[in-house]
Amino acid sequence: MKRTALRFYLLFLFALTSVLQAEGPIRVALYKDAGVSESYANVQKTVAEDPAFELTLVNGQQIRDGILDQFEIVIFPGGSGRGEAASLKPEGVKKVKEFIKSGKSYVGICAGAYLPIQQDFLNAEFRDPAWQRGVTELKIEFSPLGQKLVGDEFKGEVEIRYGNGPVVNINSIPTRPRCEVLAWYRSEIANNGTKPGIQINSPAILLSTYGRGMVLTFSPHPEHNQVTHGILLKLLHHVADHARFGKPEEETIREKNAPVSQERLQAVERMRAQAEVEWIPQSDLTWFIPRMGVIFHAGERYKGLPYTQGGRRTSLEDFQALLKEENGQPIYTGPTKPSEYRGTDCSGGCSYAWRHVIPVFPVMKTWDMEPGFYSRINPETGVPEPWLMRVGHWKMTDFHDSRAVVKENGPEVMATCYDQLLPGDWLVKRPDGHVRMVSRVEPENRKVFIIEQTGLTPDGKLKSDHQSWRVDYPFTYDELFADGYLPVTVKETMK
Repeated sequence: MKRTALRFYLLFLFALTSVLQAEGPIRVALYKDAGVSESYANVQKTVAEDPAFELTLVNGQQIRDGILDQFEIVIFPGGSGRGEAASLKPEGVKKVKEFIKSGKSYVGICAGAYLPIQQDFLNAEFRDPAWQRGVTELKIEFSPLGQKLVGDEFKGEVEIRYGNGPVVNINSIPTRPRCEVLAWYRSEIANNGTKPGIQINSPAILLSTYGRGMVLTFSPHPEHNQVTHGILLKLLHHVADHARFGKPEEETIREKNAPVSQERLQAVERMRAQAEVEWIPQSDLTWFIPRMGVIFHAGERYKGLPYTQGGRRTSLEDFQALLKEENGQPIYTGPTKPSEYRGTDCSGGCSYAWRHVIPVFPVMKTWDMEPGFYSRINPETGVPEPWLMRVGHWKMTDFHDSRAVVKENGPEVMATCYDQLLPGDWLVKRPDGHVRMVSRVEPENRKVFIIEQTGLTPDGKLKSDHQSWRVDYPFTYDELFADGYLPVTVKETMK
């Protein structure tokens, strides 16, 4: 197998040479500082086998000083995940996260696979707090996506070095970017009091997103044996291609009155259902900002999920589960404290409406609603795809100052974009974050009708009688432009 794998890999390199010569070498930073074991030298040697890569050792101080701006990939090798984080310091961890968010790629091996879980940029959790499982050769098997990325020479079970790498569950937080499994463990080791039976069929190699970038983690050590070097190098090329060439589609152009999909209509109806659910609190609910006092009064009938930014991660089903019918009346029996009562805010309402249609849809804050920013790995291609795109051709300079963006584009350009809105699209405003869902559009009258979770009026009252929602409420293009609303669409095909 060793000779076959090497032959295939050399052919793979030859095919890439002409493209890479035009662009120059792929710039790779390899972390070497406190917390890193001597295994970094094997990574360095493996990457040096491939002339497409130019590798540089970097330390925590250099990362804190901004050196990652010069690279397309950063690799964190074996050692200790917490030790590597300690030598990075919080400022360095932040720099690494910013690097990935900007569209670049993170690769973690063993300790480097612990690090993104411990530092909260990978949607995974440890199956066992005891980590010293042992050092041995284990068998892995690639998933269909992993097989596509590494090639047929690694078909079937492959032996690979293991040395206390993380054993994890993935996608435990449904509102975070999903991990795609590239390879599974098919054997295990469980020494030193670690739990037996949990490593077999657990993920060995993962691919995910963070912001616009990619996160690739290896629980085992592909750099340890010559036979498995090709696994590391091929997957490095995959994440490098995205970091260098990956420009995900972030704009959609439509004709006026374009067809409306069933998915869009379902999202709008779900948004409407959130706005129309009726409930009666059995006790007073004090607003999530306590100084505003009691807003939802015991015994009075309200319409729509209550507004909150405390327990806002609440779907319609979650809320309805807290309603108990008494004498034919829907009594809310859930928490009543400001930080605990169940409800949603504007972004949660829009996200959960689409999540009802696309179960893997993430729940976003308005800060994350920048087109192209929040992405997921396409499970068939392994390439990040954005959840959200611009509607129409508007230039985006600084999404987080939306009034400046619409002003720069001008009222005529923005009007052509508002013309293209469809039911289920969003209108997003920053920095005072707010999002509205489009229920219908009247281009001939230059009006957009929306459903939104609104909160309170400036004088501290509900927006309308006994509800914090507006349903099928009209806004003119001029009003949307004056308030700085940007038209954004959900990529409805991502299921």
